[in-house]
Amino acid sequence: MATNDYVTIGTIGCGDIASEFKAFFKMIKNAKFVTAMDKIYKRAKKISGKDHCYDDVNEMFEKEEFDVAYIATPHYLHKEHIKLAFEHGKHVFCEKPVSISVQDAREIYELAQKYSHLKLGFNYQYRYDQNCYKLVSGLKEGILGDIYYINCNVYFSRDASYYKDHDWRGIKKYAGGGTLLTQASHILDLLIWALGEPKTVIGKIKTVKFTTSEVEDLGFGIIEFEHDILAQINSSMLVEPPMDVTKALSEILVFGQYGKAICRATAPSSLQWYGVEDYVCKGLPCYSPYTAGSLEAFADWILHDKPYLNTIEESSKVLCLISALYKSS
Repeated sequence: MATNDYVTIGTIGCGDIASEFKAFFKMIKNAKFVTAMDKIYKRAKKISGKDHCYDDVNEMFEKEEFDVAYIATPHYLHKEHIKLAFEHGKHVFCEKPVSISVQDAREIYELAQKYSHLKLGFNYQYRYDQNCYKLVSGLKEGILGDIYYINCNVYFSRDASYYKDHDWRGIKKYAGGGTLLTQASHILDLLIWALGEPKTVIGKIKTVKFTTSEVEDLGFGIIEFEHDILAQINSSMLVEPPMDVTKALSEILVFGQYGKAICRATAPSSLQWYGVEDYVCKGLPCYSPYTAGSLEAFADWILHDKPYLNTIEESSKVLCLISALYKSS
């Protein structure tokens, strides 16, 4: 259980993200993995070994002692599993998105208020990448002067196995959306963090390649923020030739009064300022990269009450934005 040094974690769901568990738990010292559950027993066993693996979530809660439920289940199950974890007295660290609908997000917020002694965070991990953090901090401080416009590009490559291996991803009521929600939401979260909530949106989505899917594999949006700042998002799962997910690209290009900034958010991240001096960011959090850093910061929130960037209030904003893009399209 929690000490002053670390929290213990049990995961619900051992799909794709679970393949990274061993790597990022090695990076961080304030969180220890102790147990796993997945409806496919062998996946849980592969992650946690035969003594602490389950295919029934209630059995795991009954038999294991741990502090944090790490929820990595399909989007439509997030609300159900957050509620269950709270009822068993667990803090919750949940993969994005918050859920499949704005109404679900409202209900999850109400749960968080009811169980206010427990922490609830979401894994919008770009906020804990140092280059993304520097970009947002610099924009807030006005390094580029007035911001004229922003262009965001999200380029991923998926094949038929993406839906075949996880059929829920292609069903609207289970996934909530396609490339805008699953891939582009990280970049859109950074925009909201930097600029505040949007005023107006125009969206356009299309299913080009995966025609049996109910969700989009191509998504666009024009978003207007305060001070007449316009941002454009282009998100695709159609990049050819096929590439490994580690070679996917998410980038933000910001054009302002004094110069521009180009930030690559996907690993390895990078940031370059043009026309202005390199920005020196004060108060840069010293965490591990991406998911490891987000989890490390979440553990610090529990152990030392350090502010956490990905609360239910913050992470719901991007779901509201994407829902508006879908309605507009």
